[in-house]
Amino acid sequence: MLVLAVAITVLPGLVWLWIFYQTDVYEPEPRSYVLGTFALGALAVVPAFLLERALGRALPWLDLGRSAHLVPVLAGCFLVIGPVEEICKFLVVRTTIYRHPEFDEPLDGIIYAAAAALGFATLENVLYVVDFAHGGRVRWELLALRSLLALPGHVIFSSTWGYALGRRRFDAKFPVVRLLLAAACLHAAYDFVLIYPPARPAIPLLLAAMVPLIIRQVRELKQRSPFAPGHHPAAPAARVARDGDAT
Repeated sequence: MLVLAVAITVLPGLVWLWIFYQTDVYEPEPRSYVLGTFALGALAVVPAFLLERALGRALPWLDLGRSAHLVPVLAGCFLVIGPVEEICKFLVVRTTIYRHPEFDEPLDGIIYAAAAALGFATLENVLYVVDFAHGGRVRWELLALRSLLALPGHVIFSSTWGYALGRRRFDAKFPVVRLLLAAACLHAAYDFVLIYPPARPAIPLLLAAMVPLIIRQVRELKQRSPFAPGHHPAAPAARVARDGDAT
C-alpha cells in the first residue's frame, strides 16, 4: 500500500516532465540525463530543508509557515524559502549537466531546470501528500491541488534561471544571478499567497500571470537553437560562452 501511494504521488511529476520534454523538438536531450536531473532535483530537497530549518532556528522572528502574521511570513518567504529552494535547484543544473556537451542549445536550460524543479516538487508531494503514519494513505485533495499548482509553479519559477543558463551557454555576458534572484522572488511570492490566508485567492491569478512568461521564454530559446531550420549561430561567440564557467 505504501509503495503504491508513493508511486501515485510521483506520477503527476513525471507527467509534467513529459509535457515539458515535448518542447525540445530540435535536439531532444537524452532521457536518462533528464531523469537523472529529475532525481537530483528530488535529492535537493534535503539540503533545502536542512538550510531552511537552520535559518528558522537562527532567525526565530521569521515565520516559515507556522502562523499567519503578515510581516514575519513575508520575510520568511522572501529571505529564506524562495532563495534557498531556487538556489538548491539551480545548483543541481549548474554544477552537473550545464558542463556536459549534451547541453548544446539554449532551450536545454529550461528543459533541465524543469526536470530539477519537478524532481524537487515531486518529493515535496510525497512528503506532504502521503500519510506515512497511517500506512500510506493518500490525501487526494492535496495531491490534486499540488499537481495543478505546485508542480507547474516550481517549473515556472525555475524556468527563469533556466532561461538565463540557456542564454549564458552561448553568450558569456548574459546575466544569470539577476534572473536567479527573480526566480527566488517569484517563488517567494507564490509561497506568501499560499501561506498568508487573506492572499490565498490570488494563487491561480499569480500562476496565470506567470504562464505567458515561460511560453515566451520557450519560444525565444527555440528560435535561438543552433539546430533550428535556417539558423546559423556565430561559432566563435558560442565557443567563448561554452568555455566560460562564471555565473
